[in-house]
Amino acid sequence: MKRQQLALFICLSLSALSATTLSTTAFASQASDPQAVFNQAYQSYLAAVKADENVQQTAKLAYTSGKAVYGESSDNTANLAINYAKAIKGYGDELNEQRFALYDEAHTILAANHGKQSIETVDALLGKANYTTSAYKAANFLEQVIGIAKTQNNPKFVADMKLEAATLLAKKFSSKKYREAKNYLEEADEYYQENLPENSLERIKADFLMASFAEGRKRYNQAIERLNRIVTVFDSNLNFDHSAELTAHSKLVGLYEKQGKSEEATKHCLAIAQMVPWKESQEQTPLYRVNPKYPVNKARFSTDGSVVMEFEVDAAGFVKNPKVLSSEGGSAFEKSAKAALEQWRYAPKFENGKPVSAISQVQLDFKINRH
Repeated sequence: MKRQQLALFICLSLSALSATTLSTTAFASQASDPQAVFNQAYQSYLAAVKADENVQQTAKLAYTSGKAVYGESSDNTANLAINYAKAIKGYGDELNEQRFALYDEAHTILAANHGKQSIETVDALLGKANYTTSAYKAANFLEQVIGIAKTQNNPKFVADMKLEAATLLAKKFSSKKYREAKNYLEEADEYYQENLPENSLERIKADFLMASFAEGRKRYNQAIERLNRIVTVFDSNLNFDHSAELTAHSKLVGLYEKQGKSEEATKHCLAIAQMVPWKESQEQTPLYRVNPKYPVNKARFSTDGSVVMEFEVDAAGFVKNPKVLSSEGGSAFEKSAKAALEQWRYAPKFENGKPVSAISQVQLDFKINRH
């Protein structure tokens, strides 16, 4: 059973539960009836998910009211806890602790009801791995997930969970769990290349992560090969522009510039320009940038500064003719800002299907971290 199928099962089972309880408690009209309160809360949650509004608030109410109805050890309570954990918005240690506690509650219930090696525990384990602060615990939870996947006699599910593990470890614990992440990724990638078509979402995800690992080790040619494969897949097999294709083009601009291959970078600047319209009313986003050097004499005295510059983005996405519109802090900041800006690359403006030059502006701020 795939993870997606598991999530669907949870949703369907709760929907079926809700429909049943609604039919059997239709006579309940008083808010003091716990079952009626839950029925209303869960229907509100489903409506909120559909409208993508107030999901966290309604998920919390469904969880608390459902727990009162089904008790502390019910699968329904566990599933409602997972729904609530996924609905929590925002960042920060306190919110992560709250999410972890909900996933941990769900895992305890589901493991007790179905066994620690049951497929029902996978979502909860992945949630715990994602929100623990311990690299060791995260790796342990993910190892359990992969062990469970291996019991399902579904090699693709195993590969999917290895890719999930590699992605999570690389994102949150790369300094401590780099080797485990790399091993999981390589095993998943090998399966995908042998068994899935080149335009499958799984192969595209694996290519991105493989490129990221290669770039991190300054193996730029390997990263370029993977990203060019993604671009080729979209050009050859898919007839729509996708954020993944934009990301691949953007990363290729940076990688080619790092190698001093500006001509190779240009074709990807042009590809992005054809996909994303030029916005006259706002500052353009550089595809590749070099940070300006902080002037030594200014850093020595902890002097801040800023420079607003106007420049031309030519038809190939190069910066031309930068000039200072205003600045604070002195000419040293202006000189540094200009030297950096001349190395940047942009997606050029397109008019009538052709790249043209256009004027843009940027503000570079120089600030000393005094903490």
